[in-house]
Amino acid sequence: MVRPAMSFSARRSALMKSLDRPLLLFSGGFISRNYPANSYPFRADSTFLYLFESPEPNSAALLDPAEGTVTLFLPERTIDDALWHGAQPSFADERARHGVSAVLPIEELEKQLEGRSIDSLAIADRRTNARMRALTNTPLDFDDPNQVATRPAVLDAIAKLRLIKDADEIAQMRRTAAVTKEAHESAMRASVAGVKEEFLAGLVEGAFARHGCVPAYGTILSVRGEVLHNHAHTHTLHNGDIVLLDAGAENASGYCSDVTRSWPVGDGFTPEGRDVYDIVLKAQEASIAMVRPGVRYREVHRKSSLVIAEGLVAMGLMRGAPEALVESGAHALFFPHGVGHQLGLDVHDLEAFGDRIHYPNGRTRSTQFGTQYLRMDMDLVEGMTFTIEPGIYFVPAILHSPKFREQFKGQVDFERAENFLTLNSGRGFGGIRIEDDVMCTGIGAEVLTALIPKKRDAVEALAGAA
Repeated sequence: MVRPAMSFSARRSALMKSLDRPLLLFSGGFISRNYPANSYPFRADSTFLYLFESPEPNSAALLDPAEGTVTLFLPERTIDDALWHGAQPSFADERARHGVSAVLPIEELEKQLEGRSIDSLAIADRRTNARMRALTNTPLDFDDPNQVATRPAVLDAIAKLRLIKDADEIAQMRRTAAVTKEAHESAMRASVAGVKEEFLAGLVEGAFARHGCVPAYGTILSVRGEVLHNHAHTHTLHNGDIVLLDAGAENASGYCSDVTRSWPVGDGFTPEGRDVYDIVLKAQEASIAMVRPGVRYREVHRKSSLVIAEGLVAMGLMRGAPEALVESGAHALFFPHGVGHQLGLDVHDLEAFGDRIHYPNGRTRSTQFGTQYLRMDMDLVEGMTFTIEPGIYFVPAILHSPKFREQFKGQVDFERAENFLTLNSGRGFGGIRIEDDVMCTGIGAEVLTALIPKKRDAVEALAGAA
C-alpha cells in the first residue's frame, strides 16, 4: 500500500518532529547562463520543493520545532519587478496559500536570525550558499556530501521523509511516465537511416514541452551507446546502428521519470544485437522480480550481473562459471555500472546527500571496477522508488586496456570481443541498456514505466515505423 498523500503543511510538521533546533532552507535563485541577465530556467531546490508548492525564486523558510512555526521569507514586491515579471501575490496571499505562520521580507533575514543557532542545507545556487555560510558560520558546500548540511542529523531527518513516496508523489511520477512514453515512442518511430540524432532529441524534448514538462536531466540519445552519459547528438543514423535513448520528463511539481530504451535502425536487430538485447532484458526482468521489502539492493544488482555473465558465456565472450566471473569482476568489462539509483524529486534522488544515506548500516562501496559505481546498497522498503537499468556495452578503452587484458585473460575472450568493435562497417556495436522506474510494494515490484515498449519484437516493430 502506498503511503497516504501528505499535504505540504503535513510534510513540514513531520520534518519538524525530527529536528532539535531551527532549520533554514532556501529555494535558490536564478543562475546565470552566459551573462548576468540571461539565466537558466528557475528550478527550486528539491527539499524546498518537497515542503512548499510552487515556491518562489530567492525565497527562504525557517522551520522552528520549539515554537512549532514556519516563517516564509520572500523578496519585497517592487514596481520594477512588476514591470519585468508581472505582479506578484502579496505577502498576505502567500501566507494563506502556504498555510505558514508568517511571511517576512527576505531582505530582513539576517536581522531576524541574529544571535540564533540554526541548521541549514546547501543547494546548487552558489550565491545563496555563500549567504548560508555567513548565517550559519559553517563550511556548507553543495558539491561535498560531507558538508552539504550543517549537521548529518539534518540529512537523516529529510531523507527519512523523502525516501518513502506517498500517493501524490507516485501520482506525479505516473504522469511523467506517460509523457516519457510519448517521447520515447516518437523517437523510435522516426529512427531511420539518414536521420540525425539531434532531430530525434528534438522530438523527445518537444514531447516533454507539449505537456508542460522539461527534461529531468540532459537527454542521452546516441548510436554510441557505449558512452554511458553521451549528451552529444552529432551522428547520423545508419542501418545496423543501435539507438540508445535515456530520457525522462520532469513536471512542474519536480517529480520525474528516468527511462532507457534501445532499438535498431533498419530491418530489426542484427543477430549479435538480438543476442545482446535478449540478455539485457532477461537480466532486467530477473532483477525486477527480486524486488520486495527487505531485499538488499546490492543483491538486485548481483542478479543482473549473474544473468549477464551467463549470457556472455553462452555467446562465447566469457569463460567460466557466472558466479566466478561476477566474483572476480570480469563481467564489469561489459556491465561497468550499477543497476540503478533512487528516483523522485531528483533523478538520482538524494544523491547530493552522499553515501551516508545510500550506504547505511556501515555498508561501503566495493573497490571492484564497475561495481564501485553502484549508487546505493539499501534494504528495500515499501514505497521506495528507484530504477533498474542493466546494460551491455563494448567500450574500446576497456577492452583494449592492458591491465584488464592481463587480469581477465582466462575469463574474457578478447579476440571475440574485438569483433564487436568492428561491426557495422567499423562503426562498432555500441551498447544496449534497458531501464524502468520501479516502486517497491508490499508484495513485490510495480513498474511505473511498464507501458513503454521493451519486448524485442515490440521495439523492432516500432523502430522506424513513422
